[in-house]
Amino acid sequence: MNQPISTPKTHLKKLDDIRGFAAIYVIIYHVSHTSNFIPEKIKTLFFSFGQEAVILFFLLSGFVIYTSVYRKPDMSFGYYFIRRFRRIYFPFLIAIILSCILAILNQEFWREFSGNQLLGNLFMLQDFSGKPGIIVKPFLANYPLWSLSYEWWFYMLFFILFKTALFKLPHRIYWVFSVSFLSYFIYIIYPNPISLYLAYFIIWWCGLEAAEVYLRTKRFTFRTVKPILICLFLMSLISFIPVMFVSQIKLGYYPFLNFRHFSIAFIAIVIGLIWYQYKLRYFDTTFGLFIKVAPISYGLYIFHYPILTQLKLSHYIPNIWLDYLLKFILIFGLSYLVEIKLQPIVNRWLK
Repeated sequence: MNQPISTPKTHLKKLDDIRGFAAIYVIIYHVSHTSNFIPEKIKTLFFSFGQEAVILFFLLSGFVIYTSVYRKPDMSFGYYFIRRFRRIYFPFLIAIILSCILAILNQEFWREFSGNQLLGNLFMLQDFSGKPGIIVKPFLANYPLWSLSYEWWFYMLFFILFKTALFKLPHRIYWVFSVSFLSYFIYIIYPNPISLYLAYFIIWWCGLEAAEVYLRTKRFTFRTVKPILICLFLMSLISFIPVMFVSQIKLGYYPFLNFRHFSIAFIAIVIGLIWYQYKLRYFDTTFGLFIKVAPISYGLYIFHYPILTQLKLSHYIPNIWLDYLLKFILIFGLSYLVEIKLQPIVNRWLK
């Protein structure tokens, strides 16, 4: 492999723009589906793609992790683990505490609490119940937490491969794809979480490969991203196979949900490549608006759902607009406090 070059800050800024957009979109998606003041047609046309936004997070995560560690071939597991642990777990634990507090306030804690569910979430084994073979649901119905288990195990898998000879192979993406492809085939026959994590790993890895392409060549072309497109297209095909054998297709449940995940990863890369060929025209006037929330996007993602659905302000504030205004202030305020003020303190303490 050629020696990577430095990453232009402007490129990473655009990734932050997309990350901020995805976080805001997920919030709006959940507002639209937990309220009655948005017309159904508007929901269907514009706010039905919350799952797709999460897949963008996976692609972005693979890109960002690689750009942060590719110059550290001698990085130890302890160094890598602590940095990933404190980044994921500190806000995650705050989200767990938040859900507990809200459940207690609603006098629902002992009815809804499950020790197995808590342990399963703490060990990053939670997943959305719309798929077979899961171990536990997200803690106290904070559904966005489902994706954190994938992120965590992607981090761990990456480090293993980063330290092996496989990582230095010129066509390593096809080895990763082979594992993901086989794992999904096994999942179709025997649903289990390990196969699912391994199957989805190719999405995250494609983000990594996109980063390697850009660091090496400083640009994207169809030729350089062709292996990524091939892998995601083939994963879309295998994930569509079980869809053909169900009597009723449910867009938000297995098997169609999984097909949505792989196909949107493929579509996102295609759209991104085409847009890139047109020099990302109008990008800054659209996605660039979300750069301000990018630094707190993780907090927004894991804090918003329990506040939106479990904080019962309507008992005291009959005005729905004021209700949501106060909830948004709390969501953004808590995210800012945790990510901007407290996370750096944790980082200095846990090294």
